[in-house]
Amino acid sequence: MHKALKVSAVVTFLLLLVACGFVGTEPISAWDPPGFFAGIWHGLLAPWTLILRLFLDIKMYAVPNTGWFYDLGFLIGVVFSIPVGWIAAIIALIVHIF
Repeated sequence: MHKALKVSAVVTFLLLLVACGFVGTEPISAWDPPGFFAGIWHGLLAPWTLILRLFLDIKMYAVPNTGWFYDLGFLIGVVFSIPVGWIAAIIALIVHIF
């Protein structure tokens, strides 16, 4: 029971953290469009956004944005989303074993 409580707490925390990073359904201001770092964040969240998009009306790509600079950040985020997930899984496994 104690382990299930830990797992549910971690999952809840991760869902709350991921929910903060979505582009959302509100219109984005053309006066302050998302840039490079927002692109990295949206790219890191892209796999999770794709899954949650089945259930929620959310967008995973900000329009309007700063152009190629946002696109570069988005691609970097997508590329690093898999290794970051692997690192998190390895750390979780190490913590679980020891």
